[in-house]
Amino acid sequence: MKRLLITAAFLAMASSAHAQMGRGPDLDLDKDGKVTLAEFKKVQADSMLGRLDGDKDGRITKAESKSMEALAARFGGAKAASRIAEMWSKGDANKDGALSRAELDAGSKRRFDQVDANRDGWLSKDELATMRQNRGRAG
Repeated sequence: MKRLLITAAFLAMASSAHAQMGRGPDLDLDKDGKVTLAEFKKVQADSMLGRLDGDKDGRITKAESKSMEALAARFGGAKAASRIAEMWSKGDANKDGALSRAELDAGSKRRFDQVDANRDGWLSKDELATMRQNRGRAG
């Protein structure tokens, strides 16, 4: 349950701007009707780094993520802020105070594995629709 909450917070953070715009990012980069883990990780990490990596060094520091934390607290209350703090403690595997591309990819893999309901190694339109419908929800 804890891992699910952490992953949900991680991906809610990763897709918050896209949720505001509607459907979300196009995850099927090669347009073959399937979203692979590689595509999922690339879009998720590129999206987060593009929005939050202010100094463009390929890492997101806690200082750079303050705006995301403020939004979570504002719209999700103390629980959302707590989940983000927990996301940092779990996501920052090497405890250097920043999320690297590898750490972002690890979070994306956890989310991908949760969304891939039939465990076939790719996400279908139905699995993606379910993911988008549940975006921002924990549990």
